[in-house]
Amino acid sequence: MIRQFLIILLVFISSIAISDAAILSISGVYQGKNLYIQNPPLSENEFCTQEVYVNDVKIMSHVLTSAYEIDLSHLKMDEPVTIKILHRDDCKPKILNPQVLKVNSTFQFTSFVIDERKLAWSTKGEKVGGKMYVEHFLNNAWVVVKDISCHGSITLNNYEVEESHHSSTNKYRIKFLEKDGQAFYSKVIEFTSSKQPVTFSPKRVSTSVYLSRNVPYEVIDSYGNSVKKGSGKEIEMSSMKQGVYYLYFDNRTEKVLKK
Repeated sequence: MIRQFLIILLVFISSIAISDAAILSISGVYQGKNLYIQNPPLSENEFCTQEVYVNDVKIMSHVLTSAYEIDLSHLKMDEPVTIKILHRDDCKPKILNPQVLKVNSTFQFTSFVIDERKLAWSTKGEKVGGKMYVEHFLNNAWVVVKDISCHGSITLNNYEVEESHHSSTNKYRIKFLEKDGQAFYSKVIEFTSSKQPVTFSPKRVSTSVYLSRNVPYEVIDSYGNSVKKGSGKEIEMSSMKQGVYYLYFDNRTEKVLKK
């Protein structure tokens, strides 16, 4: 009899908890980013969110922080997703970055080609106010080498920029950033340039280092500080203190000694 009473009591308590709760829901398509939630406090040890579900699977409960992250990294890119946040009905969590699940965008890269002189690509479905960023993989990181205001047409848009190849194999991609912050990336294209590797001399320098052709360069001191940037065939170093320096050019790093 006591056992039956306890079961009935637990069911009653659960019913009260559910009846006092509300649900905040958002649906979309996974685009590689997590959701961030602002979670209002109700008391010193109680917060608004009670449970969090991703595609009807509970992943969090009794969240005891004023802000938290919903990890979606287990999903596949472009996989449909629905987030449900069970919360107290006298408060409401706030989704801080709902745009990461935005859908129904018609934007797409329709082509992307590279040759010895230029990079060229085409798009469809652009929104007005967006921007294109040409990114080159340099020194183990993606670096923006050109930005362009977009044409903003839902029909075909064509773009072309001059090359910025270093010798050997280059990697490029194009980023389209909409006005509201949503980003799209082209596929990564590799292109092997016919340019000869840049040579330099001397390695023990008094006044200048000379390069075999005009290229962008950067001089780094032994503490990792950038002390000079430019483009050309001569790197003037006469005013620099004696010591070891590192020259970055043609997507590689070389050491020189300033006498």
